[in-house]
Amino acid sequence: MTTPPSGPAAARTITAVLPPAVVWAVVLILSPVLEYGLGRMAWWGAGAAFLLCFVPWAIVTWLDKRGELRRGIKRLGLGPLMICTGVLMYGTLRAIQWLDGPLGLAAVIFAIYGGFSLLLIFRRFGPDWTCITYGGAAVILILMAGLPGLIGALLLALGVWAQALLQPARAGRFVVSALAGAAVCGGIYALLEQAVP
Repeated sequence: MTTPPSGPAAARTITAVLPPAVVWAVVLILSPVLEYGLGRMAWWGAGAAFLLCFVPWAIVTWLDKRGELRRGIKRLGLGPLMICTGVLMYGTLRAIQWLDGPLGLAAVIFAIYGGFSLLLIFRRFGPDWTCITYGGAAVILILMAGLPGLIGALLLALGVWAQALLQPARAGRFVVSALAGAAVCGGIYALLEQAVP
């Protein structure tokens, strides 16, 4: 008879199944489905998840295997990264508008970029991208799906618990990162959803 995982084993399992790319991919896929139902708009969410979650992961993995990331991405500096983020945000919005895509999806994408900007601006204080993701995605799921979204939010709260359990010295940083993600990502999503007619 096997016993269910507990403590550190459960925390490792939770962090293994909830990396930021997977969390954001689920939110991106759900956005047009919840807004318009299954059908053509669902492909928007799948396409956005592919471009925003899988492609960057594949590029970074490829560069890391080639040894290109030895000095790290930080060597580029804040300016170029912020400019590139702004260009991606503008280009994404224009593409969604031009192709009559789901504007709710644009709100999710802007929320992700807002969280990423938060990470870049405060990187010297060591915010945690995973917990920023958990906090932001939790608020967005609640705003997007209502009561069913609360189940996802509770699962993401378990993700913050898992991070804190595995690295207790950084527990405070994880909680602050999750709260900052909730405020920034969730706030951007809420503001943009109110602005969309």
